[in-house]
Amino acid sequence: MQVTKADKTIDWDALRAKNPETIGWLTIDGTNIDTQVVQTKDNNKYLYTAFDSSNDERGTPFLDMDYQWDTKSQNSVVYGHSTMHSGVQVMFDDLLNYVKDPTFIQKNVAITYNRLPELGGDGTWAIFAVLTVEAETDYRQIDFQEQEQFQSYYQGLNDSSTVKTDVTVAPWDEIITLSTCIFNTGLSDGRLAVIAKRVK
Repeated sequence: MQVTKADKTIDWDALRAKNPETIGWLTIDGTNIDTQVVQTKDNNKYLYTAFDSSNDERGTPFLDMDYQWDTKSQNSVVYGHSTMHSGVQVMFDDLLNYVKDPTFIQKNVAITYNRLPELGGDGTWAIFAVLTVEAETDYRQIDFQEQEQFQSYYQGLNDSSTVKTDVTVAPWDEIITLSTCIFNTGLSDGRLAVIAKRVK
């Protein structure tokens, strides 16, 4: 299986032979985030299932089951575990750096989210917002009826961000939201969201 972080060479056939629910590969340089992304019809499946379908408390990062490919949803919401109560290191641990270190985003603003060619192909995404919120907060909307609704929604999230960037959001932008749990923040059921728009 060919997966190289530097040039993003991905053997999709080998990945899908191992797990036919593979839809992408997610990388953030400067972090340990370098992982396949799957999608299934049950958002609970990969919470405690490894990429090879074995039981694993670390789970596998997965795209929200409601993301539509035929009409191409505007927001790819990808879920993954961060710090486990057992202390086991997991794939989205390094997202916590965007909260712990205000300067971290300056050198780590880009996300690479590669997909099979027929699912959107390779892309670079620029982070514009980092949120620490309660789980029920509305930050995971996937589709929008109107462009104005989309821009208003994401401008609101941008205004609530714990970091500030010069990345702006336009009505036609494609978005990715990386979502994970966050603890010891004073929230009763905390979530961390790192949100970016596709720039190329």
